[in-house]
Amino acid sequence: MLKNLLSKEECAECRICCSFDSYDLWETPVITRSKASQILQDYKPEQEFVKQGGHFLLKMEKEPDADLYYCSLLDHSKGCIMGNEKPFDCRIWPFRIMSLDGTNVITLSPVCPIVKTRPLDKIMKVCSEISGEIFEEAKKHPEYVKPYLKGYPIIAVERDA
Repeated sequence: MLKNLLSKEECAECRICCSFDSYDLWETPVITRSKASQILQDYKPEQEFVKQGGHFLLKMEKEPDADLYYCSLLDHSKGCIMGNEKPFDCRIWPFRIMSLDGTNVITLSPVCPIVKTRPLDKIMKVCSEISGEIFEEAKKHPEYVKPYLKGYPIIAVERDA
């Protein structure tokens, strides 16, 4: 989805999106029932989930000597074990879908070191190419939409049809 912005090689080297401090666990990917079934059946039968309303979050273990949690689907030598079947949040990262005063917006995570090196016009072009798909997914799965967090630049706003 983001191949025009980030290469697989760049993402594979970085993996910042696959790790979470205790204060940013809210950014862990939302897992739908069907995605949870797929994970258990095709990728990781022993995976545990944390139920949150009608969806799930991946249960992750804290690293022993740091305030750090790695995604349980991350193979540290190969990357995400799900490949192109990643959860929605992971497929669109560093873009985030958030709600600001009841309006869905697409924001850009301020922590992606690679996107910070890209020209703004390129970021905006990629966002405009995929924003329709992101907003449609948000309509189908409102659990993907997180509350707006100050400091996340808004780069697209959903317009009423």
